[in-house]
Amino acid sequence: MRFNEYGLLEPGDYPLTFEQLRESILVKGEGNSLLPWDGYWRSRLVENLEICVKQLWACGVEEIYIDGSFCTDKYQPNDIDGYFIPPDPKAVFNGKLIEQLNRLDPHKCWGWDRNRFDAYGNLQLEMWHRYRVELYPHCKGVYSGVKNGQGQNMKFDEFFRRDRDFDMVKGIVKLMKG
Repeated sequence: MRFNEYGLLEPGDYPLTFEQLRESILVKGEGNSLLPWDGYWRSRLVENLEICVKQLWACGVEEIYIDGSFCTDKYQPNDIDGYFIPPDPKAVFNGKLIEQLNRLDPHKCWGWDRNRFDAYGNLQLEMWHRYRVELYPHCKGVYSGVKNGQGQNMKFDEFFRRDRDFDMVKGIVKLMKG
């Protein structure tokens, strides 16, 4: 795994356990880089991510992908973004998955309504306020609400594999049980 000249992971899926993630360039940085790197902050983000992912695993979710600025060469990413594929999409739509997850989470932060502002006036998920992690369900026929350069609404698995301008395909991490 390495960053390309644009600071993105080379295209592809990178299956990593949490142990491997902690030892990867995403947390430790590249040894030959002259740029500063906030490995401490990145480690804290991974700790928070692991809490959320273990809750998903406990609910039967197996496929979880992360990216965002965390998967770039940015000195200090704001958060970790990602998506997961629920084993039963109906449980997303009828609220049962959120109920299950919130029974596991002491902060009851699962849900996908952005209803609290951050310091910059952006609406964020409760999960983001508590963990600085945003994980969205990806179900067949559900779109991200983000449009690509051609004005088409993208699916989460498309959206997360593109750079901010949707010009380039980038790599993404698939989290694996250890």
